[in-house]
Amino acid sequence: MIRTIFRDKDKCIGCTACIIACKNEHELPPYPTIPPEHAPKGPSFITLYHKRPEVIEDRVEQYFLPISCMHCIDAPCIRACPRQAIYRDENMGAVLVEKNRCIGCRFCLWFCPYGAPRFDTEGKMIKCDLCIDRIKEGKKPMCEQTCPSYAIIIGTPEEIGEAKGQQIMERIEAGGSLF
Repeated sequence: MIRTIFRDKDKCIGCTACIIACKNEHELPPYPTIPPEHAPKGPSFITLYHKRPEVIEDRVEQYFLPISCMHCIDAPCIRACPRQAIYRDENMGAVLVEKNRCIGCRFCLWFCPYGAPRFDTEGKMIKCDLCIDRIKEGKKPMCEQTCPSYAIIIGTPEEIGEAKGQQIMERIEAGGSLF
């Protein structure tokens, strides 16, 4: 069963809750700063992109887009790894890394369209594991569970399509537009 991540830029408010929850779940150091800064410091499996505000036709437009490993259906990082350290968990659909096989060549980073691979202090690749242990326990991944604006949906392509279809129908029924 393939699982992937849908991040709705129209709902994301840029709060970084997903980043902080992910860092806590995976025990990644936060490297706090004094005075505190808005963006969490240190290694993170999620990068938050911000399209700065601009005026377009008398309205202000901006958005935030958190990006991490998308657990691609045809993951180029798997094919790029010369040591077969990257693989797909066939039951959960997550693209995972076996750190003891990684040689730190960074080919995965070159081929990843999302820039998802990160590297630990030993030079070994680390990345989003889709909170696979949480999914096996019937829980949602931390980024999805923590998002206050429900901008993150993790599931099969069918589940994501169903959830987005329901949101579109609710928007239409409320008298809104599709966009």
